[in-house]
Amino acid sequence: MNAKRTITLGVFIVATLGVVLSRFYLNVQNEHWDEKRVAVEKAYVGSMMTKASKVDFFYGDEPFQIVYGENKLGQRLIAWVSAEDVHTDMAEEAFTEEQARAAVLKKAPSSEIERAIPGKLGNDYVWEVFYKTKDDRGTRYFYDYYTFKDGTYLDTYRLSLQ
Repeated sequence: MNAKRTITLGVFIVATLGVVLSRFYLNVQNEHWDEKRVAVEKAYVGSMMTKASKVDFFYGDEPFQIVYGENKLGQRLIAWVSAEDVHTDMAEEAFTEEQARAAVLKKAPSSEIERAIPGKLGNDYVWEVFYKTKDDRGTRYFYDYYTFKDGTYLDTYRLSLQ
């Protein structure tokens, strides 16, 4: 009888903990999911986008939600959604993520690319490629920027050694 009571109490505690943790997770993520939903809605209203497939976040001088999607003809679009504006470009008419990654690897073959996302640097819509290189002194992180339309190299930001 005592073992049965202990097992029942243990199951109750585990179940309660599971419910509390899942509610906490949902509450924390709701704001993030709401931001994505609002960005998709703004992209639909402010562009020719009719279907969204993914939303990324870019934090530069001005924060953007980057919405990837398609128009009604199935052509791929990328939308930069800010608080004030929506800017879109046709993905087929631009430098690709793969080309931006390849440009970094050509420049720094031993680097390890962490991510590449569309963004904005000054007045230019860009590909931002975040990567790291290791040498005898440690690991150094870099941001390379290439114009979104044609892949022209713009700048590199180098972070301090870690």
